[in-house]
Amino acid sequence: MSHADGVQDNDGSADRKLEKESWSRVESDIQSIGEFYDSAASIISFGMMDRWRKKAATETSEDMSVLEVGSGPGSFSRHLRGRDIILLEPNEFMLRKSLQGALCAGNYLPVIGVAEHLPFVEGVFDRVMSGFSFKNFIDKEKALRDIRRVLRPDGRVVIIDIAEPDSGIRKRVMNFYMKHVLGRLAILVVPRKVRREWKSNPWQHLSEAYMNLGRPDELASTMKEIGYRSSDFRYLLTHGVAIVRGEK
Repeated sequence: MSHADGVQDNDGSADRKLEKESWSRVESDIQSIGEFYDSAASIISFGMMDRWRKKAATETSEDMSVLEVGSGPGSFSRHLRGRDIILLEPNEFMLRKSLQGALCAGNYLPVIGVAEHLPFVEGVFDRVMSGFSFKNFIDKEKALRDIRRVLRPDGRVVIIDIAEPDSGIRKRVMNFYMKHVLGRLAILVVPRKVRREWKSNPWQHLSEAYMNLGRPDELASTMKEIGYRSSDFRYLLTHGVAIVRGEK
């Protein structure tokens, strides 16, 4: 697939379910932390974030057409393999940031858009990947349906994200960490001069969305309900992160 083959015009503006005020806040926060995104991700995951990304990226190979939804600054993108890798991201600032350095290679194509309204024709991707962005999608079921639409037969969606743990004790520990620790850790990577310019800690707001993936077994069940031929999931490390896969 050449870069242009799978892209179609689709304004989708009339029926989008995006909540403009919420997205405005999220985009403002993302813009604020853009320069510190990777270093903060490393510290809040105790150095595990890049290992998790690499593990999920093994689902791709050089002969595939790959779409990454919610590509952010390219932290997951750089580990993906494929003859074509399309980076879909709603935030222009983050998309531009992702194309610096190694991602300037010719097989990366940036596209502004959202997962609920993919601007591509049917059946063009071997893999659709989401690295720690699915939890922020406004309408997850609609996103999964549109992802299925653009997958080729036997194509696969692979989602890696923060997940609700499978036990009460783990869940309580995770909730405490998200509410009371994550924001304080993340801001340590930001120089004091920059912090003084902020009215509030952007990670404190973003942390509210970090548990929005829910239980990975429920997400896998939803995939089957909306037409995926098969689905599975597995927890990583302390069951606070999971990989969920669905096959068309």
